[in-house]
Amino acid sequence: MIAFQSLRQRKPIDWAFGLLPTLPTRLNLTLLSVAILFQLSGPLMAMPERSVITLQDTTQLSLRVWAVAAPQRIVIGIHGFNDYSKAFDPLARSLATELTATFYAYDQRGFGENSAPGVWPGSDRLVADLREVVSRLRKEHPGLPITLIGESMGGAVAIRASTESPGLPVSQLILKAPALWGAETMPWFQRAGLQMLNAVAPNFTFSGRGVRALGIKPTNDPEVSKDLSRDPFFIKETRVSSLMGVTDLMGQALHHPMSFPVPTLVLYGLNDRIIPPAPICSWLTRLDRESSSLPVHIQFLIYPEGWHLLTRQLGAAEVIQDIGQWIRSMPPEPTLNAPVRGASALTTLLTLQAARQVVCER
Repeated sequence: MIAFQSLRQRKPIDWAFGLLPTLPTRLNLTLLSVAILFQLSGPLMAMPERSVITLQDTTQLSLRVWAVAAPQRIVIGIHGFNDYSKAFDPLARSLATELTATFYAYDQRGFGENSAPGVWPGSDRLVADLREVVSRLRKEHPGLPITLIGESMGGAVAIRASTESPGLPVSQLILKAPALWGAETMPWFQRAGLQMLNAVAPNFTFSGRGVRALGIKPTNDPEVSKDLSRDPFFIKETRVSSLMGVTDLMGQALHHPMSFPVPTLVLYGLNDRIIPPAPICSWLTRLDRESSSLPVHIQFLIYPEGWHLLTRQLGAAEVIQDIGQWIRSMPPEPTLNAPVRGASALTTLLTLQAARQVVCER
C-alpha cells in the first residue's frame, strides 16, 4: 500500500481548518458524516481528503485526494509555480463525477503546505518526486489507466519526467499552459538582470504587485484572484533563487527529448501573459522542425479567450468539459481542425502545424 497518512496522524495543523486539537470527537464525527454522504451519493459528493505522502527520503508532501467508489481511472495533478494542490479542485470534482475518476494532487516540494515553502528544491528533485508518486500510484491501482495533468510549472516537470528516460507509467499526458519560458526566449536584459540578482542576492524576494500593476494576471475571474490573494498557502513573495530555478526548469523542458510516448494534449490560452505566446511559439516551431520524430498522438487545444489558469477562469466549464471529453475518447490521430467529439462547436482539436500557426500569429 502507498504510504499515505491522514491528517489525524499528522502533527496537528488544526488552526488551518478552524478546528481545535482538543476536539477529536467532532473531527471523527465530521469525517464519518462525509463518508456516509459519499457512500450514499457516489462521485457527485467527491470531496478532497487532506493527507500526506511520505517519500523514500522521508520527506512528507501534502496531498489531496478526490476519491470515488470503484474508480474507473486515476488522474494525477501537478500544480504550477507558487501554487499548490488546491488548484485542481474544480477540475477534480468534475472528472470524479463525469469519469468516475479518483484524482490525486500533491503539493510539490517547496510549495503549498509543505515545509520550507518558497525555497527552490531543484528541478531534478521535482522530477524525481513526480516519478516516485506516479510509480507508487501505479502499484496502488494496478490495471487502471492513469492520466497525468501538469499545469504551468507542473507541465514543465511532467514534460521532463515523461520524455526523459525512464519515462512515466501513465496512459495519457495533459499539459495545461506548460511553462516553457526558458532564459533563451527572454529579452537579454531580463535574462541578464535575473542572473546578476541571483549571483548577488539569491534570497531577495519579489511580490506580484508590480506585475499586477502592469495588468498581467493569471485569470479574468475576480473571485479566483481574490481567493489567491487571501490564501496563506499560495506563495506571494518569490525568492530570486526560485525564479532562477524555475527559469532553468523551463529551459530544460523547452529542449526535452523529442518523445511523447503516450497520447498527449496541450492546452493554451492566447490571453496568457504568465507564459506569453512567444515562448510557446518557439516550442511549437521546434516541434514542427523536428516533427519527423514526433509521435502523431500529440494534439492541441488553443483558446482565443483563454488565460493562464484555464480551469480557473470565467468560462472554465468549456475547458473542463474538453479535458474530460479528450480523456474519455482517447482520441486517434488528429486531423486539421477536427472538432472534439461532444464538446462545444467552438472548441477545435488542432494538429501541431495548425496550433503553431495560431499561436505564432498572436
